[in-house]
Amino acid sequence: MNNLGTMYLFELRKIFLRKTTVIVLSIVTLIMIAMNIGEYIAGRKIVNTEEKALVGRVVDDAMLDEMREAIELKKATTEDGESVSIGVSVLDKTYEPLFNYLYMVGGNYDKAYNMTEESLYKTFNGVIDDNLNEQYLSDAEKAYWEKRRADNPKRLIYGEIQNGYGDSATIIYSVSILVLIAIAATLSGVFADEVNLKMDSIIFSSVNGKKRLMAAKMLAGVTVGFVETLILLAACVGTEFAISGLSGQEASVQFFVGPSAMDMEIGEALVRYVMIMLIIGIMFSVMAMSLSQITHSTIPVVAFLMLLWLMSMVNIPDSLGILARIWNFMPVTFLGSWNFNDYHLVPVFGHMLTNIEAAPLIYPFIIVGLTVITIISYNRYQIRSR
Repeated sequence: MNNLGTMYLFELRKIFLRKTTVIVLSIVTLIMIAMNIGEYIAGRKIVNTEEKALVGRVVDDAMLDEMREAIELKKATTEDGESVSIGVSVLDKTYEPLFNYLYMVGGNYDKAYNMTEESLYKTFNGVIDDNLNEQYLSDAEKAYWEKRRADNPKRLIYGEIQNGYGDSATIIYSVSILVLIAIAATLSGVFADEVNLKMDSIIFSSVNGKKRLMAAKMLAGVTVGFVETLILLAACVGTEFAISGLSGQEASVQFFVGPSAMDMEIGEALVRYVMIMLIIGIMFSVMAMSLSQITHSTIPVVAFLMLLWLMSMVNIPDSLGILARIWNFMPVTFLGSWNFNDYHLVPVFGHMLTNIEAAPLIYPFIIVGLTVITIISYNRYQIRSR
């Protein structure tokens, strides 16, 4: 057991002290921080603490009337003499996040400005109804969402829209892409290097040969992938919290992703996403090491992981049924805000789980499967003649 610990630490140092690991991890971390900070430098995001005065109030006609007193529409006249709205002037920044939300829901300045309580909730429920009808849900899935919507509050309770939780939850999918790049660069040679450097004959003839060394390599690789994921998550979430603060976790996800039947606080959503991202980081690590062992080359590992990234950009229509549902669990882009508007469910032991609830159960099975494949391949490997 002491030998295993010694080999584990040796493999860990070997991976972490590579120039490639240090350079790639530094670059992707800086990219993550720059992506977050750049949003504020460019003015696409602002920090508005004045909206806290609205937190806890029901979004109703009284609040919407107050908003109209604080927001003025900018008008322009077309060549045909028609007056159109081209923007807004903000007199009181307290209501600016609310107006931006209504603009997202309504789709244009006039609808956002003239929104009433009745039209807001009619539009809100209409968007949810359309999504439910377009996703080819089963009768059991429809019944689940009908009950869940019936149990939801009838009115939106205003939650702090501009906060670190919401900003983190809506950008965290970029972490999975950067983690994929980091792991492809740092773990692609874990097993392939043994063959390429012609060290396999020496390793397999040693006392600690295959079994212990393989366990040490797998544990070291998983540790590296986990740490890289943790660093990028800290860069993502830490930057957003440093800019926007730690308050606002009680706000509904509906203020960040638009009309959704999922009744979840944004703080809970971020915790779930962080947990899933850590599992995905481990899965990418095992995937990279499995390919490294099977192919005995670093190039196929990098190529496959990049192909996985490109494949995730392909949109599979819901009409394709089970294929579309499997595709939705593509780990590279799983952690998007679109998951809160995906109403497909996964039955597990008599319970219906959303994709967000099912992912932490599905991904570990993939990790175990890939680990078993790697072990079998490693144990069956025979040294080739040189």
